[in-house]
Amino acid sequence: MKKDVGRSWKVFYFLFQKELRLYFLGTSFYLVSAVLSGGLFLLFRFTYPSEKLNQETSISILWAVHLISSLFSLIASAEWEWESNAMRAVKLSGAEGYFVFLSKSIASFFSLTLLWVLEIFVWLVLFGSENSSLLKSPLNQIFTAVVQMLLAGAVASAGISFLGQITSILALHSRFKHVLMFIVFFPVSIPLIIAASAYTRIAVSLKGLDGGFNFISLELAFCFFFLAAGFVLYDVLWEE
Repeated sequence: MKKDVGRSWKVFYFLFQKELRLYFLGTSFYLVSAVLSGGLFLLFRFTYPSEKLNQETSISILWAVHLISSLFSLIASAEWEWESNAMRAVKLSGAEGYFVFLSKSIASFFSLTLLWVLEIFVWLVLFGSENSSLLKSPLNQIFTAVVQMLLAGAVASAGISFLGQITSILALHSRFKHVLMFIVFFPVSIPLIIAASAYTRIAVSLKGLDGGFNFISLELAFCFFFLAAGFVLYDVLWEE
């Protein structure tokens, strides 16, 4: 029993390392996602009517960019695995489905959270005038707001990662992989993004750590739901 558990964790660690290399070293997924985020920010900055651009709108833009870039990263990663038959090789190794789901999800979480940190920085640079009330605040209030934004992004990125792996394994068994992944992922992720956006608005409005408890709780609820669904669905589909 102990040998089986030890072997399972070794497989998990191996898969986790493989996923990290896939995102950061072996391919250009992360670089392309970062460039895509920057390009989308510039597009919104210079094409959106300035008279209609305010703090709330800029926050919506921030989350729209993160959702689009995250979806691109997940689809690109899934496509690489579909084309290279990497999933078949992993299955032949005898890895359990839930270990594969966890390793891929955690690696994706690290990638998307790091992307979120970069996006916050670019967002503050390009949309600083719309968020002048935040930038002119005392340092302790700015720090609190940034911590809340990082928390919102980390929880949302975890949920997106879990959902992305679920849609990836679902699409693996379909002829229309990209279309199915997009159709399933996008609408299901919207409630999570709405909750994260609402919590971010409270953070930027400097209402402190006590504000927005309901929204961050809703984010966590969606995150745990996607985690539980992933454990069940991924393990079932992995055996097919």
